[in-house]
Amino acid sequence: MVRRSDFVDGRVRLTVSPGDLDAWERCPDALQDEEGAEWPAGDRSAWLDVVPEDPLEVTVHDSPSTRFAVRVPIDADSNCLKENRLRLEHVGKAITPSS
Repeated sequence: MVRRSDFVDGRVRLTVSPGDLDAWERCPDALQDEEGAEWPAGDRSAWLDVVPEDPLEVTVHDSPSTRFAVRVPIDADSNCLKENRLRLEHVGKAITPSS
């Protein structure tokens, strides 16, 4: 997902491990249960804080390098979590070696 604004324009590099993907797999379930989600764990890179309100609030933290944080409200439709799970499945297949 890409959000654009005349006010904020930034990019954050994020290196993701298979363990990070395993952790993200639990996040859509937490959001569906109206719990928040933080991902990825640890202080090694940027991270997301997702609050399941209306609208959904996503805060991108770049703590290790710039210490900036940007909160973005997102009008998520009813298919948002389903689409997220499908994307996660595609990423998992793309990085898993074929046997």
